Amino acid sequence: MKKSLFKNMLYKILLNVFNLIVPILVGTYVNRALGVSSLGKVQFAESIFNYFFIFASFGVYQYGLREMSRLKNDRDKVSQLFTSLFTISFVSGIAALLFYLSFSYLGYSDKSTFPILLIFAFNFIVNIFYVEWVNEAMENYDFITVKTIIVRSIYVVLIFIMVNTPGDYHEYAILLVFSMFLNNIVSFIYIKRKIKFDFRNISIRQHIKPLFLVVIFSNANVLYTQLDRFMLGQYVSTKYVSYYVIPQQIMGIINTLLLSIIQVSIPRLSNILGENDDKSYLTLLNNISKAYFAFLFPAAVGLYLLADVGVFIYGGREFIAAAPVLSAFSFYMIILGIDFILANQIIYVKKKEHVLVRLVFLCGFLNLGLNALLLQYDLFTPVTAILTTAVSNLLLILLEYGYIRRYLKVDYHLFELGKMKYFFIALLFIPVSYLIRQYVSGPIPLFISIVGINSLLYAGILFITKDQVMKMFLDKVKSRFNK
Repeated sequence: MKKSLFKNMLYKILLNVFNLIVPILVGTYVNRALGVSSLGKVQFAESIFNYFFIFASFGVYQYGLREMSRLKNDRDKVSQLFTSLFTISFVSGIAALLFYLSFSYLGYSDKSTFPILLIFAFNFIVNIFYVEWVNEAMENYDFITVKTIIVRSIYVVLIFIMVNTPGDYHEYAILLVFSMFLNNIVSFIYIKRKIKFDFRNISIRQHIKPLFLVVIFSNANVLYTQLDRFMLGQYVSTKYVSYYVIPQQIMGIINTLLLSIIQVSIPRLSNILGENDDKSYLTLLNNISKAYFAFLFPAAVGLYLLADVGVFIYGGREFIAAAPVLSAFSFYMIILGIDFILANQIIYVKKKEHVLVRLVFLCGFLNLGLNALLLQYDLFTPVTAILTTAVSNLLLILLEYGYIRRYLKVDYHLFELGKMKYFFIALLFIPVSYLIRQYVSGPIPLFISIVGINSLLYAGILFITKDQVMKMFLDKVKSRFNK
């Protein structure tokens, strides 16, 4: 029996609302408690760790989600796939850990980041038990939501107890690892009660090539934002890593909430394609895209207009220099959202990841070249770093869209008025916000006024124009209350 896509979306939104509140609550506290210097050390060490972690996870989440969604009604095949991917994850995790420890010792054993790198090493073992892809493929969003809320609540309490001064950055790194361990082990125990290991028909070789391709395209941030962070820390200053990461975290909080709308549809899209129902696939794809754009464009424009206020509230006065970086990230958020649809909901679910790999590499190396050019002329800053990344990603989505239209022959129109109108409506926020700033001062009142008034304006326009997304949402809510 298929679970309600709308119910799954509500669970996902509830989860991401909670995940929105927690980083804001924890982030505003940790940013002030640790300060720019200590926080920069953790974030720089994390950027190094992320390079090796890519090969530890080995694309199992994205690949496993797609493949499990296609065969989730066959109990034996589910067990075989789960066993195979768990085995691969175990081997890749141990191998990545050994390379990581060697690199950390040879390159940073005499630096203050070395103890933090050792703390993050435990994540390689913890990741072996990461099976959330199974829960999402089975659409167990109720369990995921409840479990995550409990685990993250424990994490928040421990943060306030253990992290109080700039010298507590080791404790902060330990809690990051501990929260990941708790989250993964609970999910693993839950899944193991439903799916047993089956080593009789284990298959490894057939999964290696597609997994390797997934590793590359699903970790595009290695040649994009992760590259920016590493180059800032290595060649400029770890302080500038914080000026880059704080805006990235703010954008990430909002983007995660927005992606709730389309993430829950990926298993369903894969399942529909597995049944060769192209018409239903295209209908769902277009409906989900419109719903996503209806939230993405106003959120991005709002983020741009509130960049200074957002950085001040989230990071404090010490991070106010990061406001222009957040403005640049608002533009990047739109590009990132469009890429997520084109790459994950179309190209990947149609099993054309080999094409994605080529496109990602091409644009990723363009970003690397632009960063190197900026370094040579002493122009490499957090703002220019994210702008070059945005330009590279813009080229990426144009190439993806061209491939989808010309070669995949998917009748998907990205730039049609039905999708782009939300951006034009959101542009009305600019004059409205300017007027509000003439009469309202103070970060909190200004934030509430701009968000509140513009939200009412946006919702009112959608309601008056009888927008399809607004109508669909209201009809769903009304049907729930009438039951």
